[in-house]
Amino acid sequence: MAVKNDATTKLVIKVVTGTTESGKDKYSNRTFQHIAPELSTDDAYAIGTALGALQGHTVGAVSRIDSANLASE
Repeated sequence: MAVKNDATTKLVIKVVTGTTESGKDKYSNRTFQHIAPELSTDDAYAIGTALGALQGHTVGAVSRIDSANLASE
C-alpha cells in the first residue's frame, strides 16, 4: 500500500496584468507557498480572494495546488 509523505500546499492567484495587441488578457501568477495542507477548501478560497483584493490587478482565478511524495510502506 502507498503512503503520502511531505504534503505541501500552495495558493496561486492569477491576475490580469494587461491586454495583448489582439485584445486578449495577459496574466501573471502570484504564488503563496507553505500553506497548511489541512486548510479547508473554503478557507483557502477565502484567503486567496482576500489576498487578491490586495493586488493592484483584477483577479482572474484562485487555485490551490496540493502535492506530496508517494512511497510504499
